[in-house]
Amino acid sequence: MTDNNWIDESLGRLEPASDWTPNTTAALAHLKRKDRVHRAWRRSWIWTTAIVSVVGISLIVAPAPATCAVAGIGCANTVKAAASYKEEGSAHAPITVEIFTDYECPHCALFYQTVYPSLAREFVSTGKVRIVHRDFPLPQHPSARLAARYANAAGQWGQYNLVVSTLFNTQQQWSPNGNVDDVVAQVLPPGTMEKVRACVQSDPGLDRSLESDMAVVAQDQINQTPTLVIVAKGQRHKLAGAQSWEILRAYLNELLK
Repeated sequence: MTDNNWIDESLGRLEPASDWTPNTTAALAHLKRKDRVHRAWRRSWIWTTAIVSVVGISLIVAPAPATCAVAGIGCANTVKAAASYKEEGSAHAPITVEIFTDYECPHCALFYQTVYPSLAREFVSTGKVRIVHRDFPLPQHPSARLAARYANAAGQWGQYNLVVSTLFNTQQQWSPNGNVDDVVAQVLPPGTMEKVRACVQSDPGLDRSLESDMAVVAQDQINQTPTLVIVAKGQRHKLAGAQSWEILRAYLNELLK
């Protein structure tokens, strides 16, 4: 495959979500001209498609989360906590990037290990981009939902980013047997781990942010991980599949112009 053909193929994946009709023609045309001089990057891997049915996916309306099954330990309100621990960057950033991932997806792990650090350093820390982490556990991954519960429980105790990075970095250790607890216990203090376990085991409100994310998955018709939904000037642009840092950076810079 020639460099030009690959770039055209990659850029063709910058499709808008079905509910919006953004005018990105000029930005994409300019990006094509720039990227034709770039060296070819290895082809992106696209994870197995998981079709999500709109039927049955809805926001859960429930009372305040129940107390965890450990005396004296309570879980924070999931909805309120999610607004902080699953978001990074300035609330006034001109661009929001929603990252839909599955903790058992190898391409999601690769994204967090290779692309995400550059995204956080160059765009989030400089106030240009706000990040929203969204869970999309695929049905073929039996432990992905459990891993999301551990990450969200840890987020209520201020350890979301640590547990997220740990789960992706140790994916090959816990994915075959589903022993998420062991790898999380290796990075959290014993007292915090006890609280996280209690929430994972008994807090019915813990899934609330996950179900909210799945409602957005259905709304945006997302069917693979990782997927980025870039929100700029009131419009949503969907980038499906693994993206190179070079293409993502160029696209964000175009939107910032």
